[in-house]
Amino acid sequence: MKKILLLSVCAISLLQAAEYKVKVKGTKAGKAALNFVVTDNAYSADLTLYPNMLAKMFGITDMRDSSKGVIQNGHYYPKTYRRNTLKGKKLFAVDFLGSQAKKTNKGKTATMKTNPLGQDPLTQLVQIKNDILHSQLANKYYLITEKSERAFVATQQTTQNNNLLITLTQTPTGKRIIRLWFNSQGELLRMQKEKNGKIDFDMTQ
Repeated sequence: MKKILLLSVCAISLLQAAEYKVKVKGTKAGKAALNFVVTDNAYSADLTLYPNMLAKMFGITDMRDSSKGVIQNGHYYPKTYRRNTLKGKKLFAVDFLGSQAKKTNKGKTATMKTNPLGQDPLTQLVQIKNDILHSQLANKYYLITEKSERAFVATQQTTQNNNLLITLTQTPTGKRIIRLWFNSQGELLRMQKEKNGKIDFDMTQ
């Protein structure tokens, strides 16, 4: 397992890379690599999925999600979010335009109204990482997905091994739950997604 953690006080920048094992609905599905780069007023993040042979049999291909944006007063505002295969095929794209998001999926483009604080999944990870490092976890986060915008209420607790568990619960339905485990340095150790009481996705170092 390769991990890099570099913090530069002078440049106020953060570089982190880590590899994870992935399960989808309880079945081993391959590996993933997550990378963050944060500077004074900008950031980028990407998550690359390397499915195993079983996952490929079900149509899952090597792909990369990537996000870029700017930082203003501690909030991470995404500008672009992309999902492409590693061969360059475009799968999904979002361009953030203030209180709107222009989504392109399967060649079709649509614009939806969003909360000005809305974020894509990768931006939200970087935001929460920053918030816990500064002891300022927000009460609510807004997640932009392929189909809609969802609001999540955030809670935190310290685990027995002194890691921090962040639980995001969809409001008002509680239908979806996202759990994030971080160590004391703010490194993401695990991400788990639950829908209707069942674990859909689990990513662990």
